[in-house]
Amino acid sequence: MDKYATWLTCSGVAAGVVGLGLAADERLGTTPALTAAGALVGGAYLVGTFSRESPVFGRPARACCVEGQFALTFDDGPDPRYTPHISEYLASRGHRATFFVLGRSVARNPDVACQLLAGGHEIANHGTDHHLLAFSTPSVLREQIVATENAVHDATGRLPVRLFRAPHGVRSPWLVATMGSLGYRLCGWHGHVFDTAEPGVPAIIERVTKLLGPGAVVLLHDGDGSGRDAPRDQTVDALPAILDAAGERGLRSVPLSTLVQ
Repeated sequence: MDKYATWLTCSGVAAGVVGLGLAADERLGTTPALTAAGALVGGAYLVGTFSRESPVFGRPARACCVEGQFALTFDDGPDPRYTPHISEYLASRGHRATFFVLGRSVARNPDVACQLLAGGHEIANHGTDHHLLAFSTPSVLREQIVATENAVHDATGRLPVRLFRAPHGVRSPWLVATMGSLGYRLCGWHGHVFDTAEPGVPAIIERVTKLLGPGAVVLLHDGDGSGRDAPRDQTVDALPAILDAAGERGLRSVPLSTLVQ
């Protein structure tokens, strides 16, 4: 199910809850008490599903505000066209990043995963196939996590750090609890860069620069979770100016695991 179908289905669930409240009010003559309750529950369900910082379904991990430090994070890789260049360039500038990898991409590109660790970066978990998790059961969630762990271990001899980022930030009611049972912390990000939409290098630079500050968690992409192999050249081309802006503010990117609470 893609993100648009997920939005529609979740909206249908929320509307159904409101409808149940309305029907109960009409049957019991309690209008509008149960309709209002249904609206609150439906609204909370949508917020919990789509608001990545919402505590409704469990509070995600938060990055500490540490002077001079922020986190550059990259999702949906590794991709041999872009990930090695990003890794090497960041390391050459004295920055370290966190790469939330897909298990299927690691299995296809094990050497690239090894290069990330060799460059001093950290690998975190983004699930196996970028499947949206709004309706995934706890058993499916565990399968996504363990399959990616196995792919990373097979490729590098090491497990990923115990950080998980849900594709598109979409959550199920039991995601945080399931992650916690596996020793993981759920991670979000700050702001909206939307580099996957290819808004142009200047737009990416401007959007990231606005976010830069101690404890900021910046989301960029080194791969394409859709599987269509969309280009990430704009993200690569924006990095020099992004790091220049960070340097002007006395900031250095560090592994996210060193900042999360």
